[in-house]
Amino acid sequence: MTDVTKIDDYLSIGELASMTGIGVHTLRVWEKRYGSPHSQRLPSGHRRYPKAEVPRLRAIASALESGYRPSKVVTATMEELQRLMGLQSFVESKADAHNAGQAEQTSKEMWIESGVKSIHGYDDGALLNGFHEQWGRHGALNFVIHFAAPLLERVGKGWETGELTVSHEHFTSECMVSFLSEKWRQMNIRKQGPTVLITTLPGESYSLGILLCAVVTSVTNFKVIYLGIDNPLEDIITAAKNYQPDILTMSISHVFNPEFAETLLYKIRKELSPKTLMVTGGKGSPRNLPGVTYLTELDKYYDLLVNFNPSTR
Repeated sequence: MTDVTKIDDYLSIGELASMTGIGVHTLRVWEKRYGSPHSQRLPSGHRRYPKAEVPRLRAIASALESGYRPSKVVTATMEELQRLMGLQSFVESKADAHNAGQAEQTSKEMWIESGVKSIHGYDDGALLNGFHEQWGRHGALNFVIHFAAPLLERVGKGWETGELTVSHEHFTSECMVSFLSEKWRQMNIRKQGPTVLITTLPGESYSLGILLCAVVTSVTNFKVIYLGIDNPLEDIITAAKNYQPDILTMSISHVFNPEFAETLLYKIRKELSPKTLMVTGGKGSPRNLPGVTYLTELDKYYDLLVNFNPSTR
């Protein structure tokens, strides 16, 4: 524990409480009574707890909210917690729809924390297997809305609090990008419907936003034309003029100042056909820009697509 690189992987009990939502007193009681979470003692005598315990403890907190007793779950592994919640979801689906809904939400939270555990260990096999499992079980749209987007948000919060590092965030992004890229292209093959041109503003370095949009679009009858990230403004305008898409979709991340993004969007909107609907989303996207539809959630983007009527444009 005297190695600096190892110390950086550990937390004080106060930091652990803050990241998990479990009180300091409760954590101390659990450690004394159940031996979990297990701490390491520094040469100074202070105790430190591994950051990799955070996902499991958050899952335990969810299990306790669902009615489990500490003696049942505090020492459980992530896999055991997921099995417990999966069983509860099955039992309650037979008895009470409201409780079943709560159990289903908890089960999703368990999966997200399991994913974060894999991210802590840079275990791409486990993370990608989890992606494939949830995609196969719930379908493309539900995977994006209820699993992929919440996992990415959780990783972002983990980075903000110091639980996860930049390399963890990059690892997650690379795994998600490779998975989503393959999936949406498979669904987009031989599509003959109306077109959606998907891209970003020049200078954008984040592709996950438009990849999530590509998957959601591919669930519908729309054909995706995917330009990727960081295209020159002139190239975006030229592509829009050449292909005349029904919709131009753009994801704008936090790297953009909304005022600068507004200037670029205005230039694009000015050159587009009035019949082309322009849709944006993301933390850097300006709101209330004339001629541009701003959406806050992917499910709202899906609703827009399935209710879109080209004849009214």
